[in-house]
Amino acid sequence: MVRCRRKACRKAIAITSGTLFANSKLSYSQILLLAYLWLADCNRASIILISGISGPTVTSFLGYFRSIIGASLDADDTVIGGQGIIVEIDESKFGKRKYNRGHRVEGAWVIGGVERTQRRLIFAEVVERRDARTLLNVISRHVAAGSIVHTDLWRGYVSIEDELDVQHFTVNHSINFVDPETGTHTNTIEGTWNGMKLKISPRHRTQDGIQENILEFIWRRKHEENLWGGFIDAMQKVHIE
Repeated sequence: MVRCRRKACRKAIAITSGTLFANSKLSYSQILLLAYLWLADCNRASIILISGISGPTVTSFLGYFRSIIGASLDADDTVIGGQGIIVEIDESKFGKRKYNRGHRVEGAWVIGGVERTQRRLIFAEVVERRDARTLLNVISRHVAAGSIVHTDLWRGYVSIEDELDVQHFTVNHSINFVDPETGTHTNTIEGTWNGMKLKISPRHRTQDGIQENILEFIWRRKHEENLWGGFIDAMQKVHIE
């Protein structure tokens, strides 16, 4: 317990108040074990087996962990690129594919980008549409001025260079994966989509459920050299109601 030092105030609060340890029946060591296994990318079944903790409790804590790291990300954390840095941008549909003729694929459209640097920082945002206005709005918030943007020939990208302070190059995927004259390609972002889809199960690929998982992917990419340190920082930064 921590007590107020003012004589007129004798209020005391638990030192764990506002943290994921508050009101939990698990010990601190059990919670930290769950966090460690989750950060190590163990799946839910493995975490239950290793920790000996019930499935519903593990599920709840994995949800807490995702909420914490998602809330710890600032707007600046999803701004990528910069002067002379190439940023590949693309859209992808996340959903459980239906093979019956006449049925559309349910799920969510995501617009994302990755900078072509060693850190490969990314942004990704769930959208209801992928028209020119939506694309421009998303790119203006997530791509720094002076960037060199690479996209395919989707018509929504046509006015990027006119509206934003970026250079814009395109690749015609119906002819080449890499433009033979300019070297323009979007292979890096397409590889990122594949990696993201491997991490996000089909049942979470919905308009309502996918954003938290995307934020987890972005956070892990940002902190991949020190996941544990990043997690401790996130716990200090975020207050849980």
